[in-house]
Amino acid sequence: MAARPPRPKLNIRRWTSEIEAPLHALVRSELGLGSTTASRNLIKGGAVRVDGEVVKIPSLVIPVGQEISVPEEKEARRAEPANAAKSIRPEDDLPFEVLYEDNDIFCYLKPAGWVLASPNPRVDTSFTRVKEYLIARDVAQGGPERSVHFVNMIDKDSSGIAVVVRDMGLRKRLQESWSEQRFETYLLLQGEMPEDGEFSARRKPGEKYSARKFPFRRMRSGGRYTILKVQAGTQDIPEILPGLRHHNCMVCGLGQQAPDPLGRQGVHLFRVVLTDKELDAMWEVKTRMPKEFLRVVK
Repeated sequence: MAARPPRPKLNIRRWTSEIEAPLHALVRSELGLGSTTASRNLIKGGAVRVDGEVVKIPSLVIPVGQEISVPEEKEARRAEPANAAKSIRPEDDLPFEVLYEDNDIFCYLKPAGWVLASPNPRVDTSFTRVKEYLIARDVAQGGPERSVHFVNMIDKDSSGIAVVVRDMGLRKRLQESWSEQRFETYLLLQGEMPEDGEFSARRKPGEKYSARKFPFRRMRSGGRYTILKVQAGTQDIPEILPGLRHHNCMVCGLGQQAPDPLGRQGVHLFRVVLTDKELDAMWEVKTRMPKEFLRVVK
């Protein structure tokens, strides 16, 4: 009886996710696979684990800091080119969750740790990735290359809804009316807040309180930390800070003296409602509360 051939030797490749992205994009990038289909098949076959648990959902968004492991055939890895891509820059994929898209507007979730946009072309930004993705898709679909413009800015250490449009005129109109659009933001705070209330804003240092108000609602509290939902955008946070200090609260990770249990700012823009009179259009986009905020207040 012929001897059974030895089973191929397997290595387990383990790495920690450095950005928040779909599992198939992270696997494809790390293993240098030639297509998204290959990484999806690997995941659906039960070969991929996240923090020790088998995950079979390729589109599952993996947060920063989770361990991913994949068994890999030793000989196959030896044959891999030395210059195989290790960063996520697939032609047919995007390392961000797409929240909404139509012919005029494209909204995605910018994770904390990513620069949204920069005038320095050497800086790898989320807008650069989105722009490359949209233009490459235009070409692949046989259409003309349409322009791509970002609308709002979000700090590198914050997260939230990033808005991109395909027309310069729409960008200009939205930016000019940005203070009139509607936003809601989650804030992770150190300290306790009332069940609900509102902040009075100061427009300039030393100015008396203006009539502008930012209603807020307490969502979760774990004693030391509180999650607040505020009817404000990230651009309004500086105006809210005096009211927070009045309540002896600080936004986590914002400022040198603020607590930093996350390694990021406790700011997440989770809802935007945009309107444009010229197009007679309204867009409402929302995201979930960040899981890392919930972990802190448990």
